[in-house]
Amino acid sequence: MATINDIAKMAGVSVSTVSHVVNKTRYVSPEKVEKVERAIRELETPPNFVLKKKMTPFFEKGGKYIFMLLSDKQSNFQRRVERKIDEKLKSTEYTLVTIECGADIDGMAGFLQAVVQGNAAAGLIVFPDEKDLLIKHVLADARVPVVILGREVEGYLADTVCTDTFEGAYKGTKHLINKGHERIAFLGRSSDRMPMRLEGYKKALEESGIPAEEAYIYPHLQNDMDFFEAMDRLLEKDHMPTAVLLANYAVVTPFLKYISAHNIQCPGDISVVCFDFFEWAPLYTPALTTIEQDVEPYAELAADTLLKRIARQETANQPAFKEVYKTETLSMKLVIRDSTRGIGRGPFGERAAAMEELIVPEDKISVIRRKKLTAAISFHYAGKAWMELHQKGIRNVFDRMGISVIAITDAHFDPQLQCRQLESLALLKPDIMIAIPSDNKRTSAAFRKIAESSMKLVLINSVPEGLSREDYVTCVSVNERSHGQNMGHGLGEYMYRHGLKNYGVIVHNADFYATNQRDNAAKQVLAEEYPDLRLCGEVRFENEGEVYRKTRELIKRYPEIEALYISWDGPAIESIEALTELGRTDIAISTGDLDYAVAMNMAKGGMVKALSAQCPFEQGQAIALAAVKSVLGEEVPSFVGVEPITVTPENLLRAWKQVFKEEAGEELTQAFKENPNYVFEK
Repeated sequence: MATINDIAKMAGVSVSTVSHVVNKTRYVSPEKVEKVERAIRELETPPNFVLKKKMTPFFEKGGKYIFMLLSDKQSNFQRRVERKIDEKLKSTEYTLVTIECGADIDGMAGFLQAVVQGNAAAGLIVFPDEKDLLIKHVLADARVPVVILGREVEGYLADTVCTDTFEGAYKGTKHLINKGHERIAFLGRSSDRMPMRLEGYKKALEESGIPAEEAYIYPHLQNDMDFFEAMDRLLEKDHMPTAVLLANYAVVTPFLKYISAHNIQCPGDISVVCFDFFEWAPLYTPALTTIEQDVEPYAELAADTLLKRIARQETANQPAFKEVYKTETLSMKLVIRDSTRGIGRGPFGERAAAMEELIVPEDKISVIRRKKLTAAISFHYAGKAWMELHQKGIRNVFDRMGISVIAITDAHFDPQLQCRQLESLALLKPDIMIAIPSDNKRTSAAFRKIAESSMKLVLINSVPEGLSREDYVTCVSVNERSHGQNMGHGLGEYMYRHGLKNYGVIVHNADFYATNQRDNAAKQVLAEEYPDLRLCGEVRFENEGEVYRKTRELIKRYPEIEALYISWDGPAIESIEALTELGRTDIAISTGDLDYAVAMNMAKGGMVKALSAQCPFEQGQAIALAAVKSVLGEEVPSFVGVEPITVTPENLLRAWKQVFKEEAGEELTQAFKENPNYVFEK
């Protein structure tokens, strides 16, 4: 039989290092641990010599030891469970002894059988390996209570504690789908829990009407080389995935290495959700979204279950248990961080392209100038700063390109008037027609005529009913999904910081893809990322004039409401008036779009605590650039979503300058300075 000196020589380390590795009495570097463990694995017989000092008493009957068998020494989850169970047992008469079986279960079998059959252990806690070798070789004849962790083992009678990995994968996949992703890859290192995770992934896709394409699914990757080859194949596809579910911890590091080496941005190019908790997940840039098993109740349940069996002297795998064997399945939680982002969608479900995709090369500007193009603009309402900034952004580009804006009309929200205005503009025969529909149905015929002409039609915010993708150049708007997420986060964070629990939502009832996308994104954020908050009630309005009344009705029905999400600034102002009259100025509001009224309310410390602001000047630039690219005969994305910005009292003045391209006025600045709760920005 080998000696401790033999092991030290084989590993190239000192005798004391071998002792510390085996007995876990001092920290040893991972490199030296691996050397010692490799030397031990190469022995023909188990290295009992190392264990004599501490393990000899274990072979005596009635030992006060609970053995924990780990099947995967690299499993972060198994290690965390081990630590929590050890903490739990310190308050009892039992001591936890951990044995790493790893892949060398056959080599450990003799020693483990001696422990189990010799009554050295009072009980066993076991993470089974993939092939159930621990059960078949070691535990089949165990005469002590056993608790199985991770999954049930067919044909073996023992209490089992596991987590619902099906649910975890479903949650992670559903989260990505709700953020607008449809091409979602599934990558995992082979494990016994992989089938359930794969089924959860497929279930989420099926419910959303998204086919589970085999080309996106790699559940049994054996090593890093397999993983890298799978990623190469995914990138070769015409439609590479926009998101990926990493189904276990073993593939997280290879994934991050791969995207870094290939200059793939997360979450810009690809969003990622990772199975398992790991300490560095929130510290990585971007912080990684994870599907986590809550270790504390898991370990608590495992230890308590085993101690109860020990107290009753009930032996595993025996049908004579006084109580029926139990399987406890615990839920998993989704911890959302920065590695997932929403994909804005256009009216036909297309991905929102970024403004950066519309760059016109300098050498093409002279080509455009020679064409001496003209443009006309049909606004639904031109009186707001939002539309004025659109116009400035359009002119900013057109002036550089030598394109003349020959007419601008204002429909005053009157669809019939807009139809007449479009007819008049068409008579001018502009090369480019830019328009925001006042009503998608009632203006459809007028826009159809524009679409059938030689004019390049660029739409703002929405597409009139009956128009197909081929009828217009592009539709430019804010990235509504990001818009809603900003508002949801703003409200959630404010409520979290101030200990608020109850909220309501006031949303637009019209069937506009833009506002629907915005509202749904906000509600998703509040439900998923702030689960402790309670949604009391939701009301819908057709027009802003209804909001005053509906706000009063909502608060009278749910007086416990402490905060409100409201679709945009116009209805928010109506709600503020109603709440003020009700004496409920304590209610916090999160809304969208930055204008003077909401900015002043925020600056004075009023009800508006957070908002998401569109960048209309940049949207105007995107409109003009899309028109130019179309004239040049270049491909233009069918939908462009310009990213909004988050506005809070802390960045209000800076945000105002960013949106409006000028400093905030004296009144707004003074109101901000006079608010004792805010620090003036320099």
